[in-house]
Amino acid sequence: MADPIRLLILTHNYPRFRGDFAGVFIALLARKLREHRIEPIVLAPHDAGLPEREEIDGVSIYRFRYASDDDEVIAYRGTMHQLVLGSVSGMFRFKKFLDANRAAALDIIKSERIEIIAGNWLVPSGIVMKTLAVKTGLPMLLSSHGTDIRLIAKYAGMSRLYFGSLFERLDRWTVVSSFLRDEIARLEPKAASKLELLPVPHDETLFFRDNSIVREDDLVVSVTRFTDQKRVDYLIRAFALVTERHPTARLELYGGGPLLPQIEALIGQFGLRERVTIFAPVPQAELRTVYNRAAIAVLNSCREGFGLALSEAMMCGACAVGTRSGGITDIIRDGETGRLVELDNASQLADRLVQLLNDSAARTKLAQAGHAFAQSTYASGPLAARYADMVRNAVARGQR
Repeated sequence: MADPIRLLILTHNYPRFRGDFAGVFIALLARKLREHRIEPIVLAPHDAGLPEREEIDGVSIYRFRYASDDDEVIAYRGTMHQLVLGSVSGMFRFKKFLDANRAAALDIIKSERIEIIAGNWLVPSGIVMKTLAVKTGLPMLLSSHGTDIRLIAKYAGMSRLYFGSLFERLDRWTVVSSFLRDEIARLEPKAASKLELLPVPHDETLFFRDNSIVREDDLVVSVTRFTDQKRVDYLIRAFALVTERHPTARLELYGGGPLLPQIEALIGQFGLRERVTIFAPVPQAELRTVYNRAAIAVLNSCREGFGLALSEAMMCGACAVGTRSGGITDIIRDGETGRLVELDNASQLADRLVQLLNDSAARTKLAQAGHAFAQSTYASGPLAARYADMVRNAVARGQR
C-alpha cells in the first residue's frame, strides 16, 4: 500500500484550545482526511501561550512566530483587514507576518516531504502560495470561505494583476457556496473552470437533534457577530414588532463584535431588555444545546459567504430563517427547508417570525425538512471524501 499523501494546510485560523471557534471546520476536515490516507500538516500563526509545535487529534500543527507575544495580534481576532489597512505600521507588521509564514512553509515542505499545498483564504494564504508555487512547483489547492472574495470584489483589478499567476497554477479552487462560485467566476473568468462547490463540513458528533433537551416554543436564537454585514440592528427592529404580536417571544443573541454597544443601546431604545439577551460566544458543544432549545434560528446577514449558524441549527432540528442574500440561499429553500426574507426588511422578518411562532405544525414541518437536508448535504464524511479525491487527483496530475 502506498504511503499517505503529505498535505501542507496553510491557514491563519486554526483552533488554539479545546472549544476554540477559530477554523474549527478546517480542523474537522484535517482529522477526516486522515481516514483517506492523506496526512495533513497544518501551518498556522502562533498566539500567546501556545506551543510552536503540537499534535491534536492526530494532526501535526506548526505555529510560526512573527513577533513577540504581545504583538502577535494579526490572527484570531477577526480584525486582520483593519489592522493591515489602517496604518503604515500595520502594513509593515503584516509584511513580517507574511515573511515568517513563507519561511516556515518552505522549511516544512522540505522537512516533512510535502507533496501538495492547500491554502485557506486568498489573503493571507494565497499571498504565501504565490511564492511557494514558484519556489516548489508543488500542486496547489485553494479554499475560499467568504471574506477573501469580498476583498477580490473591492480590489478586482489589483487582485487580478497580483494573483493572476497563482490562479493559473491552481489545480482546484473550492468555495463554500454557489454565491461565492458565481462571484469568483464573474470577477476572475479564467478561474471558472477550476472552481468546485464544497460546503463547510459539519461535525455530526457535535451537531445533532438531542431529544434530552426541551425545545422552547417561544425562543428565537441568533448566533452571529455584531458587524454591519450581520444586520443585527434590523433583527432587533423586527423583534420589537414581534413582541407586539407575540408577547411571550424571546430572543437570544450569541456573539461579539464592534457594534455591540450600538446593539445594546437599540435593545434599550425599544424597551426589549426583558425580552432580548446577549451572550458571549460559547463553545460548539454548548451551541448544540442552544440550537436544540431554539424554536427558530435566524441569520439576518448581507452577502453571507455561507451561513454556518443556520446549517448547524438545522442539524440540531431548529427551524431556520435567513435573508435572501449570499450563500444563505444554498442552505434555505424558501417554504421547504426554512424561510427566506428580503434583506433589510424588518417588517417582513417580523411577519415570518410571528407566523412560525404561532404555527407549531408549519414550523415543525420546515424544521424536519431542514434537518434532513442538512444531514445529507453537510455531513463531514462525504465532504472529506470529495476533498481527498481532489488531493489525490492533483498529486497525480502533478506527477505526469
